[in-house]
Amino acid sequence: MDKIIIEDLEIYAYHGVAEEEKKLGQIFIVSLQVSADLNTAAVNGDINATINYADVCKAVQKALNTKKYDLIETAALKVIDEIFNSFSNALWVKILLKKPWAPMGYHLKYAAVELERRRGD
Repeated sequence: MDKIIIEDLEIYAYHGVAEEEKKLGQIFIVSLQVSADLNTAAVNGDINATINYADVCKAVQKALNTKKYDLIETAALKVIDEIFNSFSNALWVKILLKKPWAPMGYHLKYAAVELERRRGD
């Protein structure tokens, strides 16, 4: 399975249940995989036959900055929706959305959700 992989993309956004999170914002860390048939791009060196990872980063940023969500589960699903809407050749998306400074009163590296969807799910 061919994939475009983005690891630990940092996006400043405004998601969370606490009102301060929506007002002040925080860094979210996004890792994702996007599956598509990349053979034509690999054989011909044609950027139009692939999914440009810079454009994937822009799509992630757009999804996370268009609206404020209480849950990172919702934010992660909106990223997947944006990937499918932006790239017609995307077949499958897996996202790990990390919230490193989740205000929970505990010391932790991060809280996160991982979602995986196929086009049409």
